[in-house]
Amino acid sequence: MPIDTAAPRSRRHLLAAAAGGLAALAAQAFGRPLPARAVDGDYVRVGWARTGTATTSIANTTDDSVVFQATSTAGGIAVVGNSTSYFGVQGVSTSSIGVDGQSDTWYGVRGVSGTQTGVYGYSEAPDEAATVGHNNGESTGVLGFSGIPWTTLPAAPAKTGVYGYAHQDGAARGVWGRSAAGQGVRGQATSGTGGYFTATTGVALQTSGRVRFGGAAGLATIASGSASKVVTPGVPIAADSKVLATMQTSAGGTRTIHRVVRDPAAGHFTIYLTAAATQDCTVAWFVVS
Repeated sequence: MPIDTAAPRSRRHLLAAAAGGLAALAAQAFGRPLPARAVDGDYVRVGWARTGTATTSIANTTDDSVVFQATSTAGGIAVVGNSTSYFGVQGVSTSSIGVDGQSDTWYGVRGVSGTQTGVYGYSEAPDEAATVGHNNGESTGVLGFSGIPWTTLPAAPAKTGVYGYAHQDGAARGVWGRSAAGQGVRGQATSGTGGYFTATTGVALQTSGRVRFGGAAGLATIASGSASKVVTPGVPIAADSKVLATMQTSAGGTRTIHRVVRDPAAGHFTIYLTAAATQDCTVAWFVVS
């Protein structure tokens, strides 16, 4: 009869093995993953945590179907991207949108940061904007609000490209434009109003520094021997235009400005003196519509 050369197992060894098997079965029964570290090449299993050293990639090379979809129907987050030192989520596309966020009743995309910028738009295109806000429902394209956290946002005005609102105190600024050598804020209109300012009880327009009115103000010289000067400003002359004129130098004796006559059809106005000047004189003018 053959002789079994294997060493016999002790009773304690057999009991320990049986207990380990029961623990594994219990862990599976309660839906908890086994405490085993996954390695590269393992399958992705629902409910299991996996750790790898290489990139996990899922590709669809057949049609335009969605490659990966995660759904939450109990109020949780469908997809979470977490990084300790770089991007949590990165979307890249060579010919379309890198990241697309949509919602029927809430924010399409939301960016939150405790110490840095919540949302940052960057572009190297020479003729494209880094960030665009487009409203197709005749409301506001971009709304900037400064106030108490989680305060209800102000109502978005209709047909507005950019709306800025700050309500903390007298030093709050809804919109601030700044430039080192160019224009801090520029308003332009083809046939409407380039800039409109209104205040119920405060000051509608206040400046600190020089004010320049291009085309609406200037200097005119009335030559010696002449009693009038025709001026064509850089702005249209209308029937309700107001023309202010003041002497800057003497016309000789007691001669001064007699009147200003507007000619809307010709697009100019004429400054008249009380008498012909005995020397060249300068008159400052300002057109207000």
